[in-house]
Amino acid sequence: MKRSLRALTVASLVIALAACGKKGETQTPDGKKGSTASTGNNIEDAKAKAKSETLIDQANADLSRGRYVSARQKANDALAVDSNNADAYAVLGASHWRAGDYAASTKAFKEAIEIDKSNFGALLGLARNLQAAGNHKEAIELADQAANGDTKQVDPLLTKLWSYYAMADADNAVKTVDAIFPVLGEDRMLPIVQALAAFIRPFEGKGPLITVEGAKGSSSAGLDVDAGLKYTGAEIGGEFQQVIFFELREEARIHADLAKSLGLKSMGKVKPIGGADELDVVLVPQVKIGDLKIKNIPALVDDLAPYASIGEVPGMLFGRQVFNRLGSVTFDFPNSSLELTAEVPAGPPAGAAEAPLLLLDMHILLVPITQVILDGSDFPFFAWIGGRYKAGMAVTRRSYLKSGNRPSELDELDDPTQGLKMVYFGEVAIGDHSTKGVGGLVLANNPPDPDLQQIISGTTFELGGYINLALMKGMKMTWVPSAGKLFISGRAPSAG
Repeated sequence: MKRSLRALTVASLVIALAACGKKGETQTPDGKKGSTASTGNNIEDAKAKAKSETLIDQANADLSRGRYVSARQKANDALAVDSNNADAYAVLGASHWRAGDYAASTKAFKEAIEIDKSNFGALLGLARNLQAAGNHKEAIELADQAANGDTKQVDPLLTKLWSYYAMADADNAVKTVDAIFPVLGEDRMLPIVQALAAFIRPFEGKGPLITVEGAKGSSSAGLDVDAGLKYTGAEIGGEFQQVIFFELREEARIHADLAKSLGLKSMGKVKPIGGADELDVVLVPQVKIGDLKIKNIPALVDDLAPYASIGEVPGMLFGRQVFNRLGSVTFDFPNSSLELTAEVPAGPPAGAAEAPLLLLDMHILLVPITQVILDGSDFPFFAWIGGRYKAGMAVTRRSYLKSGNRPSELDELDDPTQGLKMVYFGEVAIGDHSTKGVGGLVLANNPPDPDLQQIISGTTFELGGYINLALMKGMKMTWVPSAGKLFISGRAPSAG
């Protein structure tokens, strides 16, 4: 039976008030004995608990309807009544996540766990947050803590699967899916779990996957602004090929013609979620980028011709599974170069600024995001890294107004049909990196556009817009997904 996310009920609180009899005690209304002072305190405590529990119920109801502002207020009201209520902190963490405030969400979940180490909602909420920041090891530990030895808890098992899969840990992923299937039933997650199982199962017992040899590797790099693709040159099976870094997907993919020429044998078949056909699963022995070798890469065999906008059909796409195994990936877009490191850097390179890097996970699509502040306002929001609008930034109406602009500025739109307003930002700060003079767009419709709406609905995390490739092309960007960090340097040209 699924555990309740509620640690306490009013009934259990009343039962807990019973005390052993002592000399000089008075009778309480229910016939129990207790001192007058302690009885009064117990009654007041029970009233406070009851009120906080009611507020938490109301906050949860608000969250289920997407009313995260109201939910956050009710959670804070519950804490004002009972400052030691783990459930209130857990709801607060969920409402902050829904509002797109990652730091506040993480803090609230941690506070809930400090009070109650077995708080189910807080443990799994924090695990999800840490997964977004690439900390899969701790996320798995939190899932185990939430399960508390109950091997039939579906949600902790699913949490562990997402992390084992992201790390390409085939042995543990297979054990986890085998534990999930008997208890999952006809859950909406079943097709996703089945697809993940079909991909990872052939690699069980095949040894470590995606191993890295060498300290660093360098190569040329390119950025296809129209298609939103980052790519580099690599050696695959002795042949020079282009490789696209495609963090929106988990798995690597290899072009079908290349897989055939390399004589790669199918290890199984899988029909990806949303795909029309079954694809073969293979193990790519090695990809060499400069002096760095990436070995034993599990991959789907696919037709990569749709990605030929980079100038040729790429040999492979690298998804998050490869990203996670690399220490860092640096794209120096102005100089058209790439550098990979095997180890996570100790800090930002000289002259670079730091920003958070999160990967929102819909289990069929991943979205890289980081924090942005417009024109020095006190309102930070997260934006999707790699948008394809022609302006440097594209922001939602909410983000634009929260950043200190007036609603009247959006009365006359430049494109009423698509809900677009051209604007100019004096400063765009991405983490600690600031760019002066950036052309922008306000996405004034509600929802702002189909892509953002899909991500917000699928992750319940509020996004405030896009950092477009038009802005990124003047930057040197180091991705460190396993540490949840992005390092940025270089002055981007005005975009718009």
